[in-house]
Amino acid sequence: MGRPIVLLIGEHRTSAYVYQAIRNLGVTHVIQEDGPSEHRPESIKHWLTHVYVRLTSPVMRLSSRARIQELKLRYPLNDEPIPFHHILRVTSLNDTKTTMWLDRLAPQLIVTHETGPIDPSVLARFDCPVLTVKPTMAEGQLEAYWAFRAKPDVCEVRIEQWTERGWTVSDRSVLYIGGTDNFATYPYLQLTTVLPLLRRQIELLLKEDVYDRRTAK
Repeated sequence: MGRPIVLLIGEHRTSAYVYQAIRNLGVTHVIQEDGPSEHRPESIKHWLTHVYVRLTSPVMRLSSRARIQELKLRYPLNDEPIPFHHILRVTSLNDTKTTMWLDRLAPQLIVTHETGPIDPSVLARFDCPVLTVKPTMAEGQLEAYWAFRAKPDVCEVRIEQWTERGWTVSDRSVLYIGGTDNFATYPYLQLTTVLPLLRRQIELLLKEDVYDRRTAK
């Protein structure tokens, strides 16, 4: 049996979509920290925009049900809950319980999604590739807000990998916002665009790992 893939998440509801999209690639464990991902707006103006987006999104979600359903079917997106027996809960991904689990699991690959900031000293402990999805949903919805106010209506999603120099972009794609899209449809737009990129990067890294093991013999 090969080494596992471990998914690190916060409590954001969209992490279930990520788990379902990549679980058949070898995800055996999910480590979930308490609380949603942290987002610190850069200014009072951004903070007010963030509050506006958060308050109006539920209303927009009701008025955009048809568009959301269309986007869910495009990939398709699977929002079945993560099986509870796959989840290991921790207070923070920066605490010793998390590093204990990861040392024990010795993963082949780590994927993070919608977590709080992970300390670079923790990331440096891992001897396997670490991938993440950027921007976070909170940041992405703010980007979408500004895109709605500008032309062309374009955002970007990225897969980034941790290196000695910090996070480095491995793949990226432009996210085109349609005329009926809004803050509530943004999460589904992001997922339908970024999940194929994430799967592709994981598959490439797994192939490289197999090649490395074969040549090491």
